[in-house]
Amino acid sequence: MRYFWLMIVAFSLFFLEPLNVDTANARSSKASQQYKQQQAQKKRQSLASYRSSRKGTKQSRSGQERPQRREQRSDEAWVEHAKQGQLAGKASWYGTNFHGGPTASGLRYDMYSFTAAHRTLPIGTVVKVTRQDSGKSVMVCVTDRGPFVRGRIIDLSYAAADQIGLRKKGVGDVNLEVVCNPDGRPLQEKQAFFVQFNAAKGKEKAGPFKEFADACAMQEALRQAHPEATVILDQLPSSDR
Repeated sequence: MRYFWLMIVAFSLFFLEPLNVDTANARSSKASQQYKQQQAQKKRQSLASYRSSRKGTKQSRSGQERPQRREQRSDEAWVEHAKQGQLAGKASWYGTNFHGGPTASGLRYDMYSFTAAHRTLPIGTVVKVTRQDSGKSVMVCVTDRGPFVRGRIIDLSYAAADQIGLRKKGVGDVNLEVVCNPDGRPLQEKQAFFVQFNAAKGKEKAGPFKEFADACAMQEALRQAHPEATVILDQLPSSDR
C-alpha cells in the first residue's frame, strides 16, 4: 500500500508540475501584455494632451492660426519681375567642352544654336542680350543653368557670343531684356519674330513667326547662304494682327 501512494505522488509531480509551470507562464505573459497595452494607452493619452496644449499655446500667442509659407514665385512672376528693370552684368560663353552634354532643359547643348544659361530665369524664356560698348544684340533662349562664376549674369552659346563679337574677348558687359514668356511667344501681342538677312536690294525679313523656335529654324536654314541672318522682334503687319 505504501508503494501505491508513492507511485501516486511521483505521478503527480511528473505530470502536474509542467502544467502548473505552463499555466504560470501563460498568466505571466498575459499580465505582461496587459501592462504593455496600458503603458501604450498612457503614452497616447499623454501625446494627445501635449498636442492639445501646444495648439492652445499657439492660438493664445497669436490669436489666429499660423499663416502658410509663401509659395515659390511662379515662372510668370519671374518674367514680370525681370520686365520691371533691365538686367545688366557680365556675359561669358561656353563651347566645345560642353557641346553635346546635358542641360537643365533636358536637351543636349548645341554650341551652334542660339541658347544661353541663366541662374533664375525660367527655362524657355527668350532674352535679348545687348553689348553695352557696341550695341550689338542677339536673342537667345534660356535652356540651362549658370553661370556659376561670381559677377557674371549669363552664359551664351558659341554662336550667340560670336554674333555680338564676344567670342574672342570672352567676357563683356551686357544688358538683358526679357522679350518672351517661357511658352516661346512674345510678351506683346502685336509683336512677332522675324529673321533678318542681307539681300541684293538691302535687308529683308522672313516671317512673321509667333514662336521663337520657328524663327530659329528659319534662321538655321538661311545661315548657309546668309551667315549674318539674325532673329529680331518687330511689329506685326496690320493684316496679321
